[in-house]
Amino acid sequence: MSLVMFVHILGTALWIGGGVAGMLIASSASAEPGPVKAGAYRILARLHAAVIGLGALLVLGTGVVLTMALDSSGLGDLMREPKLWVMILAGIAAGLAVLFMGLPTASRLGALSVASAKGELPPAFDIYRKRLATVSTVSVTLAVVALLAWYVL
Repeated sequence: MSLVMFVHILGTALWIGGGVAGMLIASSASAEPGPVKAGAYRILARLHAAVIGLGALLVLGTGVVLTMALDSSGLGDLMREPKLWVMILAGIAAGLAVLFMGLPTASRLGALSVASAKGELPPAFDIYRKRLATVSTVSVTLAVVALLAWYVL
């Protein structure tokens, strides 16, 4: 079970760290010219797929295993703890947002960046950029709430 907990914490670090790095890349690229901005968002799409998405998937998978293990290890009483439910619900909402909204949006933004690397960015670029910023901010905030719930509540 300690290996599952290690993978859970590793996934959390990848997810939150990748989210913070993504926000830094996006905010740094906003004042750059079109080709540089396009390159930054291609990198951001890869960051979402390789780090943030992987972290969210690891956290969700190991979270299910850890929750199921509570009852079998005699710690089923912990399921009555509000802090555990805050952690579970915030984590699930954030993970689903990353996997089903963040990753497709980042992928589409990366594709638009590749298509427009030499010229002007299309109008759809700004729509997807704003959508990704919103989803990323919400999901990282919920991930931090889930992380802090266990230690603060």
